[in-house]
Amino acid sequence: MTWKMKHLCCAIWQYLNQPIERGDSRSVWKISRFWYLYKIQFLETCLIKDINSESHYTQ
Repeated sequence: MTWKMKHLCCAIWQYLNQPIERGDSRSVWKISRFWYLYKIQFLETCLIKDINSESHYTQ
C-alpha cells in the first residue's frame, strides 16, 4: 500500500469513528470541513515530530 493510500485510509477511519453527541468534542459531518481540519492536524503533528527530531540531533 502506498503512503498516500494509507494516509487516506487513516483519514476515512478517523472520520467514521468520530464521537457522536459528546460534550467535550464536536463531530464534523461535512467531509470537506473534516478533510481541512484533518490536514491541519496532520501538519501540526509532522511539525512537532520534525522539531523533536532536530533537537535530538543537535544535542
